[in-house]
Amino acid sequence: MSETATEHSLPSDINHEPLSAAGSKKIGIVVVHGFTGSPWSVRPVAEFFAEQGYAVEMPRLPGHGTRWQDMVETTYLQWLDEVDRAYWRLKADGHDVVLFGLSMGGGLAIRESIRREVAGTILVNPFVQDPTPALRFAKIASRFSLTTEGITSDIAKPGVDEGGYLRVPLKAAHQLHRLGQDTRPMLGALKNPVLYFRSDQDHVVSDSSHRYFMKKVQSPIEFVSLNRSYHVATLDYDAPVILEKSLEFVRELESR
Repeated sequence: MSETATEHSLPSDINHEPLSAAGSKKIGIVVVHGFTGSPWSVRPVAEFFAEQGYAVEMPRLPGHGTRWQDMVETTYLQWLDEVDRAYWRLKADGHDVVLFGLSMGGGLAIRESIRREVAGTILVNPFVQDPTPALRFAKIASRFSLTTEGITSDIAKPGVDEGGYLRVPLKAAHQLHRLGQDTRPMLGALKNPVLYFRSDQDHVVSDSSHRYFMKKVQSPIEFVSLNRSYHVATLDYDAPVILEKSLEFVRELESR
């Protein structure tokens, strides 16, 4: 597929907008989507917690959820700043914060959990380590080509569309590499409780991320294996498991 053919907005029948919901409970939830995706991929999580009476902030990361061209000049620090703004909106309303992150959103949730005081962190197939050695050369490759083919909708359930970009700007891919590179040395500083979901079959984030995280993190970790879903498990067969276990985790944190 040529780059010219993909110069368009994402499908209009998919809701890529952020979500902000007030809640009266002690804990508020920041829900973070992944690389080249949008809030659509984690919307069921945000809406579920809002229905349960929790305050929710689900930001749309800069450059995401519109056109891939908007992502070309964004940086991972801008993505992290957007998560941080969501965090402080909840803190300003008096909530303790739980971070929920899918894929790269998991990497951003880890970073935010390290630098801010949080009650807990929920991760779904989090990005920590480059899934392929080619990612470290994305900056060099961007001198010769603007984009590469995207990886989106890695979902076992038929007919489900993540609504992600079909092209990946190579400059943005370099920023993903930098996020992992800068985050890995910090993992030992993660101290809060973690609920960690990992799909048995994930064609996007490799097992190297999983192994590295489990080796380096000293936090108490509750691990849940997802045996029916691929990478975007929040839209896949195991989505009910993620919602159920996440609610149990948050309620346990509330009771402390």
